[in-house]
Amino acid sequence: MDKGSNLLILYVVVVSIIAILTLIGNIATIVAFTKVSVLRQKPSNLLILNLSCADLGVGLIQIYHLPLIAMKPWPYGKYGCQLFHFLAILFFSAGMVTTVAISIDRFLLLSKGYPKYLRIQSRKRIMCIIGGIWLYGILLGTNEVLLWDMLTPPGLHDYFDFSRDCRSPPLNTLLYALILFILVTFGPLLAIESFSFAVLVQLVRKLRKPMVHPSNDADAAGPSGSSSIPVAHGAAIPRAEAEANKRYKKAAMLLGAIVLVVNICTLPFVLYALITAFCPQCNNMRLRDQLVYLVYFNSCINPFLYAATMIKIRRFYKRVLCNSR
Repeated sequence: MDKGSNLLILYVVVVSIIAILTLIGNIATIVAFTKVSVLRQKPSNLLILNLSCADLGVGLIQIYHLPLIAMKPWPYGKYGCQLFHFLAILFFSAGMVTTVAISIDRFLLLSKGYPKYLRIQSRKRIMCIIGGIWLYGILLGTNEVLLWDMLTPPGLHDYFDFSRDCRSPPLNTLLYALILFILVTFGPLLAIESFSFAVLVQLVRKLRKPMVHPSNDADAAGPSGSSSIPVAHGAAIPRAEAEANKRYKKAAMLLGAIVLVVNICTLPFVLYALITAFCPQCNNMRLRDQLVYLVYFNSCINPFLYAATMIKIRRFYKRVLCNSR
């Protein structure tokens, strides 16, 4: 067995492990949301659940794409290739746009304050946002399938042999590839970076703001002397502010972890796509495929981030493990 065969086997094994971990991790996250009702009570957590569903889909298309890596001939034909590209655009765009929605959600939390944020981000609004995210992905994926034969570059009809390979003809048209790149990857990534920076600015402002200590018990109780907000030795208001700051830190921590992984996994592909757009001769299909799988690796890491930053999911895993023992 030559060196090339050994590298191919290693590559297939690594991709298979990533795909399996992606499926297991995101299925476990979805099960945690179905079993722990408290997770579903907070409307913004539905965005995390939606991101996990999109990541699960990414794991499925990795399994779908595996035969092409392992055996080289594409076993599913032209329509199977169209289905693969439709699903890839659907799940990847859903994941990216959901991350944008999470970034905006955290920005609203820190900029508006918790009471006003709860009025803005209702469950109904979050569900409408999630529906819009999937509709956006469906439209983009359907558009590529409809343009499949229309945008095949002249002279390249024989190049696309769907019994041996799975390549999208529209992606060989520079204008279409650039528009899809902006809508699916570059645009959402730019929005994620912008809102994440705004969240960081708002968090710094919140933490620098001095806590307001009530001057005495009478002032703290309000003008009518009501005791609906209990005050013990002037500590209730600072404690409430401390709880609010803790909530803001947790929200920013989860967003920061998600954005960091998105940058590590997605930014190399973005830079590669920008370089090859202006330098077509620099294109290397093997390097491109490896960068695409680095993007897919993002979906494998996200479930571990949820477990690390969301205590209710972590407790659910611990309870399951203890029961299994």
